[in-house]
Amino acid sequence: MIDPTSRLPRKAYAFVMTLSYSRLRFVYFVFRQDTAAWIECHVQAFNFFGCVPSTILLDNLKAGVLSPDIYDPTINPVYADLEKHYKFIADPAKVREPSHKGRVERSIPIVRQQLIAGRHYGDIIAANEYAKSWAKEEIAHRVTRTTGETPWTRFIRDERSHMLSLPENEFDCPIWQKAKVHRDQHIEIGRA
Repeated sequence: MIDPTSRLPRKAYAFVMTLSYSRLRFVYFVFRQDTAAWIECHVQAFNFFGCVPSTILLDNLKAGVLSPDIYDPTINPVYADLEKHYKFIADPAKVREPSHKGRVERSIPIVRQQLIAGRHYGDIIAANEYAKSWAKEEIAHRVTRTTGETPWTRFIRDERSHMLSLPENEFDCPIWQKAKVHRDQHIEIGRA
């Protein structure tokens, strides 16, 4: 996709969040898979839904899970701060077990076919705007074969009332980094 600042093409990644009960999807394109981008994707998803799921089954990306373990995973400290701010529970997926996160895995080919294949966007901002309208106005109103209803109907009627409300203030993403103290008693963070 085209980077709006440099106007050059860059490799983009799709973040997909699918609500378990309703199957309502959110798609957001980013250029990086670092912690700040991972956090931004979650904040954008929560704002899109207008509420927060009480539990999030997350992939074992280092931006979310530092060391996966079935009984005692180590959550990234920044993601743990996000978890506390929005009051949800992070539940890392089982390692190398795609069926554990089947609802979102099923969304990936759909996103590829309907948002990426054969489409050209002016830039990543235009792609995200289209993805947002596609998720809310198109795919949300198609009947799914597993539920026999549209995701939007199930979300409005049943799921939204069981989700957590958004906090009053925005999440301020902290930067956690190990730093070495130099001989002049300075440290370096983010090349500064």
